[in-house]
Amino acid sequence: MSNKTADYDAIVIGAGFGGIRSLWELDQLGLTVKCFDAALDVGGTWYWNRYPGCRTDGEAWVYILNFAPELLEEWDYHERYPSQEEIQQYLGRIVGQFFPSAGSWLVSKLDIMGLHLLTQETDRYNLRKHIEFGTRIAAAHYSDSDNIWTITTANGLTTTCRYFLPATGILSIPKDPPFAGLKSYTGEWYRASNWPAHKVDFHGKRIAIVGTGSTGIHLIPKLAPVAKELTVFQRTPNYVLPGRNYPIDEYQVVDIKKNHDATWELAKMNIAGAACKASGRTVKSMGDANKISQILDHGWERGCFNFQLETFDDAFMDPESNEQVAEFIRQKIRAIVQDPDTAELLCPKYPFGSKRPPSGHFYYEAFKRPNVKLVDISRDDIDLYEKGIRTSSGVEHEFDMIIFALGFDAGTGALNEMEIRGSRDKLLREYWTERLGTFAGVLVSGFPNMFIVCGPHMPAGNMPIPLEISVNWIGKTIRHMEKNKLTKINVTEKAADAWSDHHDGLWNSVFISEAAKENRSWFVGTNIPGKPPKIMFYFGGVQNWLSWLDKEINTAWASMDFTPLAVADKAGQDTFGQDTSVDRLSVTAQILESAAMPLQSDEAGISPAEKFNLTSAACARYIHWAVKEMHDRGLAAKAAYRAYWWKVLQDFVKSELGRALIQQSPNTKGELDQLTSKLGVEGEAIARIGPELVRLLTGQTHPLAHILKDDLLFRMYLSDEGARPNRYMADYTKILTFQNKDLRILEIGAGTGGTTFQVLQACSPTGESFCSEYMYTDISPGFFKTSKTTLKKWEHLLKFQTLNVENDAGKQGFEEHAYDLVIAANVVHATRSLTKSLGTIHKLLKPGGKVGLVELTRLTPYFNMAFGSLSGWWAGVDEGRTESPLQSPEQWHEKLQKTGFSGVDLAAYDLPEPERHSALLLSTALVVDSTINETNRH
Repeated sequence: MSNKTADYDAIVIGAGFGGIRSLWELDQLGLTVKCFDAALDVGGTWYWNRYPGCRTDGEAWVYILNFAPELLEEWDYHERYPSQEEIQQYLGRIVGQFFPSAGSWLVSKLDIMGLHLLTQETDRYNLRKHIEFGTRIAAAHYSDSDNIWTITTANGLTTTCRYFLPATGILSIPKDPPFAGLKSYTGEWYRASNWPAHKVDFHGKRIAIVGTGSTGIHLIPKLAPVAKELTVFQRTPNYVLPGRNYPIDEYQVVDIKKNHDATWELAKMNIAGAACKASGRTVKSMGDANKISQILDHGWERGCFNFQLETFDDAFMDPESNEQVAEFIRQKIRAIVQDPDTAELLCPKYPFGSKRPPSGHFYYEAFKRPNVKLVDISRDDIDLYEKGIRTSSGVEHEFDMIIFALGFDAGTGALNEMEIRGSRDKLLREYWTERLGTFAGVLVSGFPNMFIVCGPHMPAGNMPIPLEISVNWIGKTIRHMEKNKLTKINVTEKAADAWSDHHDGLWNSVFISEAAKENRSWFVGTNIPGKPPKIMFYFGGVQNWLSWLDKEINTAWASMDFTPLAVADKAGQDTFGQDTSVDRLSVTAQILESAAMPLQSDEAGISPAEKFNLTSAACARYIHWAVKEMHDRGLAAKAAYRAYWWKVLQDFVKSELGRALIQQSPNTKGELDQLTSKLGVEGEAIARIGPELVRLLTGQTHPLAHILKDDLLFRMYLSDEGARPNRYMADYTKILTFQNKDLRILEIGAGTGGTTFQVLQACSPTGESFCSEYMYTDISPGFFKTSKTTLKKWEHLLKFQTLNVENDAGKQGFEEHAYDLVIAANVVHATRSLTKSLGTIHKLLKPGGKVGLVELTRLTPYFNMAFGSLSGWWAGVDEGRTESPLQSPEQWHEKLQKTGFSGVDLAAYDLPEPERHSALLLSTALVVDSTINETNRH
């Protein structure tokens, strides 16, 4: 079994209800976690569906997250059925609400760059920091050899994890308009499921709405009063139940909160997760027609779920009872809609419940208006032409605006859109083509450590109730795995088949199942052309579903196959980058990376990853301008190392990454100045070096004249780009010296003292002694005067001596095998021979001594531009490092092992993937044959 380390313990896809609830659960377990969402903010389907009138049909008191009591105390919905705006505000408050603070150009670029330059207001649960917005996931592949999932974004970047939680929701993939003539239509058109952020003007326009599912039913009464003409194209009518929405006042709020626990338990007991109680009566047992009508009237006045679930228990089980309920609704439609022809078109003829009955808010009343027209397309296909919609029978309808409310590829849509491959390269969408199989909608056999959150086979109805149950179960399962050192969970085929047989059998025994298929219900997927009919959701009730999950916990997950974490012989295995030890104290990358530190990105209201991307975009524009100017003027780079730099700059502009960053960056100097002014020291460096690139390439100016001015180089090492790995070095040194204050420390290439400052600040905040010796070295003594000034508080603790790490240290006056720790921050890569430099470091260290390399692990536009002009950047050309001097952690691991070290014991990175580009690499000096150092000397 491989010991490859994942970037995160868990990755969550989606930042709606399911993703946010999952993040909280995983955070409580102490796991490292990352969440990706294609949207620019939280909400999931509630982010995209911003059309007028959008609201839930779950009541406010149960359409919430319920993992902490303060969630209830600190939030009040204002209506019985919360609107989209309120739902998104609610979720935003949980993860931390943000408001724009950047300049106008930056705000306008949000949609293009997927970057959120925002200022945090409140973040009780500190969850937003885990979420990367504007990132769509294309694939998730499981490795049998590594027990790791690799998650790939749409732009090809990868991140890895042990636990994979797709929380993509059941209604997140909208059905595309299938009309060939759409390109010829010259008016406005919108998809309700991806509503624009800008305000849409409906006043006085001829508007068409295509589709009468829940979305269309919300839109129609909203637009009817403002449209000149509103034409509704209906293929299949719906049983629309009255919502009976009303505002929640301060008095009802008290009652809601007082009775919350009882209300939640009532919803958990309900078949659909609604706060309703089964009536205990049936239509057939009632007998009295007047009494039946009275009960249905009472349910009708109470609204939506109350009508479905509190009137008669046999409404969905017995065809005759169902028909009585259905005819009651039809009579209500006929009573409301005055035109008899329109009323009949609005009356469904299929069994009630075959399609999900939507909640309406004066839907039928809208058809009483003279400007609202219903067009039946049940037997008449439609297409678009330049002026509007044309039916296959030849009738043309002209419109100024068309809105498509076509529904969703429900249940499996979002999961099938990604390329999810499990054990033995098993493709999920192909596996589900044969049979939609899961275990209780949470696990899929053959897809280890993948926990589905709110996907197919979940109970249908008010989703927050089963969501809380499922994520709680996932959390208990992962806690069990972590506690017992179990690396993998896979549900057995037998257990998955048992559940799926039960799930499918229940649905097939219900008489409405065939009607659902025939009437294109999204319950069974037949609303999507070509999608095989399969029941997507569980109709056995929340409690029956919960019993399957509880049984696993009560039997120690007897239906699951677990794989214990292999305890392998360390001498025979590569433990690359996992951890290291200090006097029996394990130091992990997670411990170092969890360091909280103030950054300049915080002042700008952005995350370090977002700042990195903005910095890269700004550099890309300057590089693009310089390359273009060089070509346009026929200039050539001055000989020697600049020729290598010139080639790298040209290659970058031509690369896919370069083209993408250039496209995302400002295209005027004014906008670029506005951007760099918000990027702290990095922005200052870019603004200073960027305009000088052509002069630097042609040798007309010297780079140090720009980099050393105003202590810029020193501040660059303390800025965000260099801060975190230097902090890791400081924290590790603090751990070492806390255990043993007799340590001898040597820093190589200390230069301006940027790393030294962090180490001393951590280990000796008031100037007290913390080690027996701290040797401050550099190849040039010119830095010593400056560093003595910047490090004046600790000057009495430091010894200064020149050292060229590429030459024999003993001949330079250094005692061999004398130091416990060697610190080398961004210096070894700038030497001609990595092998010789590492060999020198090995000779300076005691056997068992540690070296801490702070190194860039991949070339970024910022460092390419900032340091490519320096000759030392190209010192390794003769060693084959012609594109940059940098090495990946894997390459450092190999070189360290060849020069007498253990390899990379620990790699602590600056940022998560895909922005990761710098790290602290720790290694141990081993006792080796003396010929190794003799070989390195030559």
